[in-house]
Amino acid sequence: MSRRILLTTFSTVILACNAPVDESPEQSAQRAQGLSTLRLDREVKISRLIPLPGITDYEASGVHLQNGSLYVVFDGMTKIGILSPALTSGSYASGGSSTQQSQYEGITYDDNNTQHFYVVAEGSSRGRVIRYDSAASGNSATEEPTDVSFSDSNKGFEGVSWLRRNGNDYLLGLCEGQACTSTTGATLPGAIKVLAQSGTSWVTEQTLYLPSGINFADFSDIALRPLADGTSLVAVTSQESKRLWMGRLSATSWSFLDSGTVYEFPSSDYCNIEGVTFLSANQLAMVSDAMKDTQPAECNNKDEMVHIFSL
Repeated sequence: MSRRILLTTFSTVILACNAPVDESPEQSAQRAQGLSTLRLDREVKISRLIPLPGITDYEASGVHLQNGSLYVVFDGMTKIGILSPALTSGSYASGGSSTQQSQYEGITYDDNNTQHFYVVAEGSSRGRVIRYDSAASGNSATEEPTDVSFSDSNKGFEGVSWLRRNGNDYLLGLCEGQACTSTTGATLPGAIKVLAQSGTSWVTEQTLYLPSGINFADFSDIALRPLADGTSLVAVTSQESKRLWMGRLSATSWSFLDSGTVYEFPSSDYCNIEGVTFLSANQLAMVSDAMKDTQPAECNNKDEMVHIFSL
C-alpha cells in the first residue's frame, strides 16, 4: 500500500470516530451544515397532563415561566394552563372558558410593581394586548390597544415578552410575518415591535429587526432572560422553519449584540412549535400547536405538547 493511500485511509477512520455514535442521518446532515441541534429532555401531550371534559383540541400557542410554574395559553380557549416544569402535574387557572375561541398567541409577565400577565391575540387588524391580574384567573381580563396595524388579521403579533428598562415598561411584540407584514417565506427580516406603555395603551417606540442571517419562514414566539450585566438572552422560534434562534439584546439600545446561534430540533416531526420560555440559560420549555391538515402525518407525533429542550 502506498503512503498516500495509507494516509487517506487513516484520515477517514479518524473522521468516522469523531462522529457521534448514535447520530441519525438527519443529525449528520445538520452537523455538516454547521447547525446546532437541541437535546430533548422530556415532553408530554397536554391532553394527558391536564385533560378537560369534552375537550379534544389543546392548541397551545404560548408559554411563560413564572414563580416556578409554566403558564400556557391556547388558541381555542381562554383558560390558562399551569404546569410544573417537571411535566408531572398541572391544572388550570380559575375562570376563563374551555370552549370560547381566544386566538391567544403569546404570554408574558410584568414582575415590577403592577405584576400583570400580558397576552397578545390575533383576530383584529390592530395588535391586541390582553392584561390579566397576577393570578392569571381569567376573570379580570382587560384589553389594552396598541398602535400597530396589520393588513392580515391572522398575521399579527405571534409572541410577546416584557422588559423593564430605564424605569419604563416595554412589551416586545414579535410579528409572525416578515417585517410585520403578512409575508412569509424568508424573503424579509423578522421584526419585533418595541411597545412602550402609555397609560392603558401601548405605542411603538422602535421596530427591532432580527439579524439578516436568520432566514426563517415565519416567527412563532419570543422569550427574554435578563443577565447580570443588563443584557438579555433572546430566544425566537419558527414554526415553519422548525428552528430556534438564540442571541443577546443590548442593555443600552434596541439592538442585538451578535448574530446569535440557530438550533434545529432533534427530528423533523417538530412541525408546530408555537411558544418558548427560558427555564435557565441553557434550558427552554416550548409548547406546540395542533397539526394542520396540510402537514405530513409525522407532525402528529409532536403536536399539542409541552417540550423541555437543552442547548
